[in-house]
Amino acid sequence: MKLIRKSRLRLLIICKENKLRTDLITLLTGYGYFVDYVEDRKDGLKKFQQYKQLIVIIDIPALPNDPEEMFMEFLAYKKNPIILIAARKEEQEQVKKYLGRKEVYDILELPLNVNTIKITLRRLVGYSQLMARNEFLRILVELIVFFIPLGILLIYLFIQNQK
Repeated sequence: MKLIRKSRLRLLIICKENKLRTDLITLLTGYGYFVDYVEDRKDGLKKFQQYKQLIVIIDIPALPNDPEEMFMEFLAYKKNPIILIAARKEEQEQVKKYLGRKEVYDILELPLNVNTIKITLRRLVGYSQLMARNEFLRILVELIVFFIPLGILLIYLFIQNQK
């Protein structure tokens, strides 16, 4: 019996194309990811709100006419969502404009290239873990900076009370 690690990373696939969705699920679960999948963006936003997956993969047909609003909704649920857009070569020009957005990291080229997906996901998972460490260190430094003057004040008051 295979044990499921609790530390498996969770991904979300929002994909209207059934064959692509099945291929992505098979490939990503084979890599050890826990994969949530839906057909449309509304269900995808509900799943994301519930689980806040590390990476979201969206295919072109699942994108609304104006995806900016959808990207903002993902951003409302998680500070740094990582969104990948799955697109064929001829579709990539229409989505390249979204790559400048904070939450849209890359385009997954279709048809799927197994090695490219594996490298892309490893890079994004590593980046996410690095960002989490940086956020922790930033908060730690802010707490230290906040408590040093407070500590000095308490020492000063203690010394004053000793006199």
